Amino acid sequence: GYSHLLGLVGMTTLRAVLLAGGQSSRMGMRKELLRLPSDEPVFIQKISLIHEAVPESDRVYLSLRNRAALQELLEFNEVQKLPEDRLVLKSCSGPLHVQVLYDHDDAKFPEHDDIGPASGLLRAQQQDPTCNWLIVACDYPLLTADALRKLREGPAGVVTCFHNEEGYSEPLLAIWTPEALSALGRNVRQGILGPSSVIRQLNSTLVAPESNEWLMNVNTREDWDRIVTIKTKQIDM
Repeated sequence: GYSHLLGLVGMTTLRAVLLAGGQSSRMGMRKELLRLPSDEPVFIQKISLIHEAVPESDRVYLSLRNRAALQELLEFNEVQKLPEDRLVLKSCSGPLHVQVLYDHDDAKFPEHDDIGPASGLLRAQQQDPTCNWLIVACDYPLLTADALRKLREGPAGVVTCFHNEEGYSEPLLAIWTPEALSALGRNVRQGILGPSSVIRQLNSTLVAPESNEWLMNVNTREDWDRIVTIKTKQIDM
């Protein structure tokens, strides 16, 4: 009742997770490891934006596919590994503290099936089932901190997310409440894996982006070349 209402109006803690557990098969390499024209890797740029939009949080969570996926990150000079799956990233905006989560942790959940992006959301819920989670997939290279603030400032729903030009929701660029994550868990147990199903089922708030660039998705090398052209123009302006 009352506590649920308080949660919706923002009294609940907000934590943030960057989802980087995908296979990126069409791209041919992991999207979060691509370097922008500024030479900053996508995952550091994204975590920096999230930190800017959720400054009250002492760390940003990073959801990776499994422990093996961490090894490639550690090859970046900007990444320093600490104990207990924590990282410190060197960024333009200063050091960023990161807690790594794993969608598939063979040591703990050997029988874990591949359920797509839902696994990153449910892993975040396991980490803290009481808070609201800002979910950001690494597929949106032109996302800005203003975009994430707009989600925070908008009228809160059980899920608050952007919708694109066609009216489709973007459940991986959204704020999920505990109620929504529990509904996702129930759906997954029934074989309904898509996070967007929760948005249709529950009282969700869809937010129009101020710029369609915020939602530009990158899946292929051609997509990435377009993004690089846009980013290069922004740097030159």
